[in-house]
Amino acid sequence: MSRVGVVGSGISGLQLALRLQQLGVEATVYSDVGLDGLKDGRPRNFPARFGPTQQRERELGVFDWDFPDAQVHHWEVSMHAGGPRPLEFLAALRPPSSVVDFRIYLPHLLSAFVDRGGELMIGDHAVEDLAPRHDLLVVANGNRMVRRLFPADPERSPYSAPQRVLCAGYYFGIAEDVPHSVDIHFLPGAGEILKLPFVSPAGRVDVLAVEAIPGGPLEPVCHLDARADPAAFHRALLELVATHTPRLRERIDTGEFSLTAPGELAQGALTPVVRRGWARLDDGTCALAVGDAWITNDPLTAQGANLGSHTAFALADLVAAHDGPFDEEFCRGASARLWEHARHVVEWSNAFLGEPPPHVRGLFARAAADRRVADAFVSGFGDPVSMWRTLSTPDGAAAFLARCEQQPVPPADPATAPHG
Repeated sequence: MSRVGVVGSGISGLQLALRLQQLGVEATVYSDVGLDGLKDGRPRNFPARFGPTQQRERELGVFDWDFPDAQVHHWEVSMHAGGPRPLEFLAALRPPSSVVDFRIYLPHLLSAFVDRGGELMIGDHAVEDLAPRHDLLVVANGNRMVRRLFPADPERSPYSAPQRVLCAGYYFGIAEDVPHSVDIHFLPGAGEILKLPFVSPAGRVDVLAVEAIPGGPLEPVCHLDARADPAAFHRALLELVATHTPRLRERIDTGEFSLTAPGELAQGALTPVVRRGWARLDDGTCALAVGDAWITNDPLTAQGANLGSHTAFALADLVAAHDGPFDEEFCRGASARLWEHARHVVEWSNAFLGEPPPHVRGLFARAAADRRVADAFVSGFGDPVSMWRTLSTPDGAAAFLARCEQQPVPPADPATAPHG
């Protein structure tokens, strides 16, 4: 029986370990922290897990959030394109995405792995020390010690600096226009402002997120210290929302608006990067990179967790089917196979960080006028490979629109009637 070591307890590492368990492959998870550690600390990200990821979780027997407050059913999208009014549309996301804080999600997965007989090793482990214990070592965390093993691949990493500065937190006091919906406001030249429901350790709350283009008008609020002066931080954030997304501001109760608790805020910036997918260790063995050790995407297209899940399952299948040594040839080949899917996600995510080309603006305009286009566009976020084929070229967008126009016009959805 093969023995696989998995370094990291994020979604990639834990889904990989659980899938290997199912396939009869012995796996050991190496984590910096245990269950309590995964439950503690600030929110690090706000992942939306689309339908294919949820289906994989059901296959693993770990999907536990099939209720409306943990779901997003609609997107309200606006793009300020320079005219008197922004392009706007409301679209159904089918199937709905799942929105659960990783401080809830990751302990759930790790508990399932351990309860099923999986081995968990907690502590600070050097990758080189772990390799002799296993037939294959997979690194799924992105700490600095690990990054030196997997340097950036310049051919696949077009950016050398962050493209967005992030300020996102959990808030009280934001009303919904449409139940269980996400607001996404594209502000060309400035960045994006998003509102989305989420299940946090405090229960059902809302995320308000600012993705600021460095040097643009949204950036200053991303550097404010919310702990030092909460009132000033909240005031500045409300002023920003009022200036750039006044309709969203109308739904915020000034008296109720606040972070759900001190520290429930993520601020910072990351540089989108693709690292080498495998590394040769000092003893001549090789290690594979997945998850944050391999690819960091900007969170705007919500693909990080979904790519991590897809990669975990694909790699588990490759490992279980392999009859031979897990040597450099295997690692090189496995990484190439995983890239066949991942490259579409990376290219699509990176494209969203730039100024939208004319054919994408045209698609937004059609979505604002035709619900069939809007629903298909939003639901396509669960299939990033197809979406990149759609958005990467004018011909792809034209073919997408033609397919939409062949569909019957859907009846009105009573769930989308504004509430207020």
